[in-house]
Amino acid sequence: MSTEPFPDRDLARLLDAQIDAMQAVLSSLETERQALSARDSDALLAAVGSKADCIAAADAADQRRRALLERLGLSDRPGRAGRGFSADGGIGQRWQQVLALTRQCRALNDANGQLIRGQHRRIDGTLRLLRGEPPTAAAYGPASAGRGPPRPLASC
Repeated sequence: MSTEPFPDRDLARLLDAQIDAMQAVLSSLETERQALSARDSDALLAAVGSKADCIAAADAADQRRRALLERLGLSDRPGRAGRGFSADGGIGQRWQQVLALTRQCRALNDANGQLIRGQHRRIDGTLRLLRGEPPTAAAYGPASAGRGPPRPLASC
């Protein structure tokens, strides 16, 4: 074990900081989703900047936690490093909360990515239509096929 007097208290403090940082990331992802749904570019730019700051803070908290565990000679996963920590320190519970928040962030980030991809496809389809290019997929179904070459809408 380590010669540090209160490793479980130090780890609990670092995990609490990591939890706070991950909650901030989750909140920034929710703000990003709202901006994406509203198609508010100013709000989206602010949300993306905030998200980057929150992710940097979460990464710094994770690095501090890993450094402490390394100094103590323990696994970088507090749930597996339970040996040597007091049972009432709540280390395992805090670690489970970090993992749960990480999963929530990943799921929300993936959902935001899907929103972005969907919006990109709509914009791309609209631009192709305005340029008079053939759609990449059936835009209006079989009835629209075979009516001659497409005309750019801008020329109407």
